[in-house]
Amino acid sequence: MKTTRHRRPGIRWGRVVLLPILVVAIAVAFMAVIYINDQKNLKSIEDRVKQLQEELQEYLNGHQNQELVQTVIASADGLALRYEYEEALVILKQHDAIQSNETIKAKIVEYQTALDSMVVYSEDIQIIFFHTLVNNTKLAFDGKSGYDLWTITNNEFKAIIQQLYDRQYILYDIHDAYDLTAGKMGRKVVKVPAGKIPLILMVDEMAYQDPMPLKGYARGMGIRDGEIVSRILTAEGVDYTKDGDVVPIIEEFLKTHPDFSYRGARGVLSLTGFAGTLGYRLTNDIEVNDAKLLANLLKEKGWDFACTTYADLEDIYVTNPTYAKIKADLKKWDDKIKPIVGDSLIFVSPYGNRLSGDNLRAIREYGYTTYFYDDNRPNETVSESVLFLSRVGITGRSFTTNASYINENYFKISEILDPAR
Repeated sequence: MKTTRHRRPGIRWGRVVLLPILVVAIAVAFMAVIYINDQKNLKSIEDRVKQLQEELQEYLNGHQNQELVQTVIASADGLALRYEYEEALVILKQHDAIQSNETIKAKIVEYQTALDSMVVYSEDIQIIFFHTLVNNTKLAFDGKSGYDLWTITNNEFKAIIQQLYDRQYILYDIHDAYDLTAGKMGRKVVKVPAGKIPLILMVDEMAYQDPMPLKGYARGMGIRDGEIVSRILTAEGVDYTKDGDVVPIIEEFLKTHPDFSYRGARGVLSLTGFAGTLGYRLTNDIEVNDAKLLANLLKEKGWDFACTTYADLEDIYVTNPTYAKIKADLKKWDDKIKPIVGDSLIFVSPYGNRLSGDNLRAIREYGYTTYFYDDNRPNETVSESVLFLSRVGITGRSFTTNASYINENYFKISEILDPAR
């Protein structure tokens, strides 16, 4: 019987060689797929991160812009309350990033319209003056001193400025109303918001001379926490108050009625020198320095200063005035008061009269281009190279002697009188 022999299969070397290659190829392909997918995923992640960054930046920009919008509008509104429309518009327009904001655009239209609506005021400019105010009527209105005739009380003054405000008066800076430059003196073009009436406010004789501080008046002004206050003498010492005289009362009123002042205007403070100034006797360096600090703060807030002579003597300026006596008196003011308050172009007649000739020349030679005198009506003239401006006194006496004009133009006297009168 024939035996069948089975041939042993041989090793197929081609397959052996190809298998690892195939495995490697598959692995490479797999890795390639993974790599490609990873790259796609990485690109997707990068795109998403970029998108998130852009969204975050957009959110931050929007948030920051909204804060900027609020800040800008608050600043512009504050300026506009004082009729500083041009400055408000500059604030509104200075940031490109918020010009598309609807609120900003509306504010720009609002304040441009307000600016365009300003009107020229061609009537006489009202100028009124006060003296320092009575704080204690029991001391001041004793029936002997005459203080009730020449001054008014702090309560009367507060009632007066409220009525002036209600009648649409606004405080107006004398330098905005008149050119006081030598050789160019005269009325400027005065613009106001429609319906408003410009008012120049003055306060006379700010020395707080003795014995007035012991008779119901303030001892002077001072600074507390950056604000102007009155110093009142009491049995316990000195009290500081914001309703003791004209300046601090005006400052407090403007905090709640900023639209009572046109472009931050305040008033003119008329100073003598024989008893110091602003309530400081100037007898030592400390008082001189304190007076300078106060004067600087007053100017920063918008108050102006005028000379109303050094000695405040009737003999020099009324009964027997001479060129030499006036020059000597004004030199004292220059030496003692000017270093504290600075230069001034304004002279206020201490007794309300008008000088002329050589006597007026003495005043002019000290650099005063503008001369205030008293009258019951406003008037302005230029004579002998000096601008003369009249002003109306608000005193206890004027409540009877000039009642009709005051009632018609400023306030109702019967509504402001202190019960102590």
